[in-house]
Amino acid sequence: MTSIESKRVQYRKYLERAGVIDALSKALIKLYEEQNKPEDAIRFVRKFMCESCPDDAQYDVMKNDLEEAKTHISKLEQELERLRGQIKKSPEEYQELTVEGYKSLIDDEENVNSLLRKYLTPELLEEYMLVTTPAPVDAYLYDCAVAGFQHHDKPVGIYAADADSYDVFNKLFDPIIKDYHGQMDNESDVLQKDPDFGNVDEIENLDPERKYILSARIRLARNIEGLPFFPKLTEKQFIEVEEKVRSATETMDGELIGSYLTMADIDAETQAEMVKRHILFQRGDEQLTTAGCYRFWPTGRGVYHNPAETFLIWVNRQDHVHIMSMAQCGDLGDVYNRLVNGLSELEKTLTFARHPRYGNLTACPTNLGTSLRASVHVRLPLLSKDPDRLLALAEELQLQVRSTDGGELSTVEDGVMDISNKRKLGFTEFELVKTLQDGVVALINAEEELEIAGQEG
Repeated sequence: MTSIESKRVQYRKYLERAGVIDALSKALIKLYEEQNKPEDAIRFVRKFMCESCPDDAQYDVMKNDLEEAKTHISKLEQELERLRGQIKKSPEEYQELTVEGYKSLIDDEENVNSLLRKYLTPELLEEYMLVTTPAPVDAYLYDCAVAGFQHHDKPVGIYAADADSYDVFNKLFDPIIKDYHGQMDNESDVLQKDPDFGNVDEIENLDPERKYILSARIRLARNIEGLPFFPKLTEKQFIEVEEKVRSATETMDGELIGSYLTMADIDAETQAEMVKRHILFQRGDEQLTTAGCYRFWPTGRGVYHNPAETFLIWVNRQDHVHIMSMAQCGDLGDVYNRLVNGLSELEKTLTFARHPRYGNLTACPTNLGTSLRASVHVRLPLLSKDPDRLLALAEELQLQVRSTDGGELSTVEDGVMDISNKRKLGFTEFELVKTLQDGVVALINAEEELEIAGQEG
């Protein structure tokens, strides 16, 4: 029995235990026995199953009331953030919060693997406790580490509040960065190479027959030079970022031409539909909430996309800008070429933050360097049956394998998985995309070998 068939059986048993199948059966029998068959059979079944349920008109009223309530709550949340922004913590308050957060992190004996816990020693805590980044941002260590202080199970536990955070708190950030990116033995003063997108013509269509690859995507993250990152962005700066990006998109041409939508102008139903299609983002991550990522939501957030929805720019999702190129096929070359062209257009009017040691700056240290993630959704049903071999191959090819929803390999369905570059720092953009290309081709070849062996067997 396949994993899908097993899940179907489990789901049917669940419906039987919950009485859903029995209730539906009775409703359908009632409909069968009805002499005058109603035009709207679904409405008949619904009324039979729930006599107290609202009718369509009542449902519409309740739906509108709910949307109005959500809008009102959003406005109250924004006002609360404005009031919080007017309350300035004293150095003594920052010190107290930092000490409490650090104690909570260190005293937790179950969650001991975060890089923040590993590298924030008592000596560093004492040294950095009351140090701030330059005005007007004035970010404390607490502003960077608050998420890690509260969410001990997260692997990293720290965000940069602005570009200066990486230098002001360097004794903490640097070992975290080197550890995460596998650069512990790198003694060079420069960890990231200069940008190099190489010869885009060398990146190809990896699956012209569309037998294995369902989609391809490449994304980059960028922050605008001179503005703080999300932990310390003011409401006005969220709006400033959006206006700068909106203005920059007005010069797009060719297949990049599209339209900008500010999130506040998109109704909830359309937002949900766009999120489902991966065209729009949403809030909800608890660690990012604690770090301050969703303050003033939805102010300053939005999306730019072309009509084909193959080129997108997300504004203030986490970093100021997320640039994405995608295709519902395996033409990685087309995706890469479009991404490079889109970035070049933005760079005509926007200057992005870059560090001489770390390359492109992002709020999360895990995305430093190129900030590039190239991925494909690919169906490899035979290889997926041997996860140990698959993971060993991926490790050898410097690739990461996950389920398409970002989960573990064990949750892969029908052999469809997300394969991406494992590294971001220490390599050029072209090297990372070429690594994905060569690796995916190798995995497809391994799948084909298993197919042939199965036929011969």
